[in-house]
Amino acid sequence: MSRAACAVSLIGWLSLSLLGEARAEEPPTAETAPADDAPGEPRGDTPNPQNPGIDEKTPPRAVSGVARRGRERGDAVREVLDSILWHPRQAVELLFFASAHTAGLIDDEQVIPRVEDTLNPPHGELRVFPTLFVETAGDLSLGMRVLARDRGFGSTVRVGAGGPRDLVAESRLRATLPAPRPLVLGLEMLHDVRGSRGFLGVGQRPEDDPRSHLRADASERVGRYQEVRERFIMSLGTRPLSDVELFISSSLTRRHQRDTVGAGQEAFSRVFDVDALPGGLAARTVVYQEAALRIDTRATRSGASPGFQLETYAGHALTLRPEDVTFIRTGGRIAGYFEVYKRSNVISPRLVLDGMTPVTGSIPWNELTRQPDFRGNDNRRDITSLVASLDYRWTVMRYLAARLFVDAAKVSPDLPKLTEGAPRYAGGLGFDVFTRTGSLGSLTTVVSPEGYNITLNLGVGAGFGDRQHRD
Repeated sequence: MSRAACAVSLIGWLSLSLLGEARAEEPPTAETAPADDAPGEPRGDTPNPQNPGIDEKTPPRAVSGVARRGRERGDAVREVLDSILWHPRQAVELLFFASAHTAGLIDDEQVIPRVEDTLNPPHGELRVFPTLFVETAGDLSLGMRVLARDRGFGSTVRVGAGGPRDLVAESRLRATLPAPRPLVLGLEMLHDVRGSRGFLGVGQRPEDDPRSHLRADASERVGRYQEVRERFIMSLGTRPLSDVELFISSSLTRRHQRDTVGAGQEAFSRVFDVDALPGGLAARTVVYQEAALRIDTRATRSGASPGFQLETYAGHALTLRPEDVTFIRTGGRIAGYFEVYKRSNVISPRLVLDGMTPVTGSIPWNELTRQPDFRGNDNRRDITSLVASLDYRWTVMRYLAARLFVDAAKVSPDLPKLTEGAPRYAGGLGFDVFTRTGSLGSLTTVVSPEGYNITLNLGVGAGFGDRQHRD
């Protein structure tokens, strides 16, 4: 047998041994065919009677290489589990495949740079983009925001609607002086109508707190009311150091509440004694001045970034009508952002404390401290509030981060009583979409003993830690 034939045979034998696949056995040629072929077996060069010029080859023999596959104890269980896990494995593979291609699409198609151009228009240009807000058991709110900027001036106008009794219109104008230190002067005007808001009462357990003034004949626990609000804010901010910001602001807010149309037994006046509850359902005008300080050492506030954050504020409020009530607001937050394994993975504990001190009169129920930092149901009001949070945030891909979080919240009539009783808990999972300069949107799922919430924000920025924009 020639060297070429030996090489072919060796390669075929190795392929059959390693892969276990069927291979065709090379038929003998005229030079290598044995002289004494067995009777009855056709030779490899048998002439074709229909076409004498073409030799008819002998059909190759099918060789599997495996007579019987080996079996071990537990193979049946492994095969069953393998079939069950087939779909999850394919889903994970598809997720990584889609994420990689999405990241490439974002970079190749310049999606994020275009979004940044929309949120930060060049000087002398105008940008318009939609806004969207939807929450579990709430109305879908659609709107539009218009941005403009020109040589130290910037303005934004937004409008939105979630139904015939849920409307919002806001306008902001800001002037910036970059030197010698960044200085920003802002003017803001807001008008909104919220058709169906809920009030449980006062305290951590409002149904048992006498300050809630529940009616004895009430069949419901939640009072529904409609609120019309107008607000004007003037603010001045500066950055004396790279990580330090100072804000001074003054606002004039007018609120008017009344029973929600069609609320039935859930109407506010049918659940609460409006004559005994401080504030009742009367129209009210409040003048509020505040000073706030922020220290933030993070490199960016959009993506996952390690650092330290401290915010504190103090303000004075005066209720003009229908009666003169004066009170002081104080509070702040402290948070640490610590790197875990790598810089894009950050774990952040946070504490938020808000309080009020009455000076004259009784504080109206709708001015009591709320808990906007609690990602569960923000439906508790009192003099003092404490929210503790723990977040773990990691970068899934460029411009997309995920977070796991857990919150604990407590309200009380004063600071020492925060240690009494059990707090409320909530936890969940969220995804944040951001640009190089700020947040673009988020999708959050929250689970708590009171239920669950799914919230989608698109084109809506997070508020600062003061009280001017948080109620």
